[in-house]
Amino acid sequence: MQLIQPYSLLIGSAADWIAGASALLLAILALGYWRRRAGRDPGCYDPLRRCPGGEPRRGGAGRDPGRYDPRLAWLRAGLYFCAALLLSWSLGVLHGLLAAPLVAPEQWRNPYWAAYTLAYALFLWFAYMVLWPRGTFTDGRKRHPLIATGYGLAWGLCHGQVFLCFWALAERTGLGSFWVAALSWLLLSGYNFAYHQFFWDVHVSPPHNHAAWNAKKVLFCHAPNLLLGLAWLAIWGNFGLWLLFQAGCLLASAHHMRFPAWHDDYSAVAGETR
Repeated sequence: MQLIQPYSLLIGSAADWIAGASALLLAILALGYWRRRAGRDPGCYDPLRRCPGGEPRRGGAGRDPGRYDPRLAWLRAGLYFCAALLLSWSLGVLHGLLAAPLVAPEQWRNPYWAAYTLAYALFLWFAYMVLWPRGTFTDGRKRHPLIATGYGLAWGLCHGQVFLCFWALAERTGLGSFWVAALSWLLLSGYNFAYHQFFWDVHVSPPHNHAAWNAKKVLFCHAPNLLLGLAWLAIWGNFGLWLLFQAGCLLASAHHMRFPAWHDDYSAVAGETR
């Protein structure tokens, strides 16, 4: 099964409406980000006010770029989510996800599909509910279950579509599904490293990784997830269901790291490991 099906842009489809809303939100968030970075949205950084902790802080333009700022983190995350949806829409990924069923009727009667899917789901549960939390610290951050749930679902559904965009690009080569999976693995391995190393784990996610567990998380959680998932997609092509699986993984991660609310008075060294 191929991810990309024939599609047209700007015909009033559900994908077009999602893309339009994403573009509008992207513009609003970009303005908010610019104001925050330029010091025009002081929040608790206004030196004439007091933060919840009681200490005055500098304005936005004078903040230390090496410190983690929850408000900027949320703005960056929102910008990434909107950009991911627009990219997915432009490449036809969003159209394909909305058009195809999560599970084809004949797959329910296929014992091999059922066994692989169950094994894959159990692995994801163990990886992100048991292993991943062991290498994660929370730094005493407050729990926000509803906020973490909303953030985790948005993270999984949007970031997962970025991954599928690489699959869509590999499909354009005209290669068979297993070659598409192999090419996607090569592209995603490089992208995922740069994404975490230089952007997400520094500018969006709060400090949460134990240094001794960084390699273990990659070897025992992320890499097997990618390999098993790409093989599953190459054989059966359940792209929508795969996206839901990834949303569940990142939902668990958001809760385990205790992703801060935008209004939290939390500060730390950005990207710090312990």
